[in-house]
Amino acid sequence: MVDSPKSSSSNYKEVKLGSTNIFTSLPCLISIDQENYFLVQNQSGRYSLLSDVCPHMWGTIIIRDDCFLCPDHGWRFDLSKGICINGPRSQMYNIDVINRNGILFAQFQYQ
Repeated sequence: MVDSPKSSSSNYKEVKLGSTNIFTSLPCLISIDQENYFLVQNQSGRYSLLSDVCPHMWGTIIIRDDCFLCPDHGWRFDLSKGICINGPRSQMYNIDVINRNGILFAQFQYQ
C-alpha cells in the first residue's frame, strides 16, 4: 500500500523510518529524537507510530501478551490502533506514517 503524503503547505516534519522489509515483526519499538514509539500496522495495512507514553498518567507503555500495557495502573491498549480496551475512552498518541514505494516516513506535525 502506498499512501499519499500530507500537503506540502502543511507544517510537517518527515522522518525516514526505513524499508518495510526491515520491519518483519510488528509492533516494534523505534526511538526518534530520544522518544520511543511502537510502529504498528492496522488491519487495512496502514502504518502508524504509537507513543510509549500512557495518555493517562504518563507511564511507560510496554507490550504484554496480546496488547500494550501501562504497568502503572493496568490500562491495556489494542496492538493496531492503541485504543484502550479495559478502561475509559482513551487512545495512545499516534503519528501518521506513510508508505512511499516501500519506504516508511513518519509525519510529525509542528506545534
